[in-house]
Amino acid sequence: MMNRFRKWLYKPKDNVLNIINQIMDECIPQDRAPRDFCVKFPEEIRHDNLAGQLWFGAECLAAGSIIMNRELESMAMRPLAKELTRSLEDVRGALRDQALRDLNTYTEKMREALRHFDVLFAEFELSYVSAMVPVKSPREYYVQQEVIVLFCETVERALDFGYLTQDMIDDYEPALMFSIPRLAIVW
Repeated sequence: MMNRFRKWLYKPKDNVLNIINQIMDECIPQDRAPRDFCVKFPEEIRHDNLAGQLWFGAECLAAGSIIMNRELESMAMRPLAKELTRSLEDVRGALRDQALRDLNTYTEKMREALRHFDVLFAEFELSYVSAMVPVKSPREYYVQQEVIVLFCETVERALDFGYLTQDMIDDYEPALMFSIPRLAIVW
């Protein structure tokens, strides 16, 4: 794992972050920052080089740039971007030192640097993506799940009472699709 790190200065940013993620998975698997919020990102945002784009965004914000048409969000994220880029340099330094010493052990200093970076990167990822594209709030997500459950229960109940047939559901009959919300309200 650490041998890959030695070549990282010549790789694009997303490759560097992928290597750091692999090291974190090995070194601090139980201490990783939660990334449940990523499911709320639009599909077109979730791709392999998102991490590299986030790193670039953090560097630009830390240097004083402003996200296009997002001046307030940029100013609010700037301290986090500066701390993230500083933390990334700390991680790079700790990994460089570790690679020159013992490749089979991870010092507590390195583990702490990785934990801190992981938390900051997760915070920045959520902040940056939320500033760029509409991301549902936890409340909106919860309400959507409640509506889905309500519709599922309604369909199940309508099937039990014989108001609907499985064929109607399988064929996505338009009249049925309009009646499910009405049935949910009545019941």
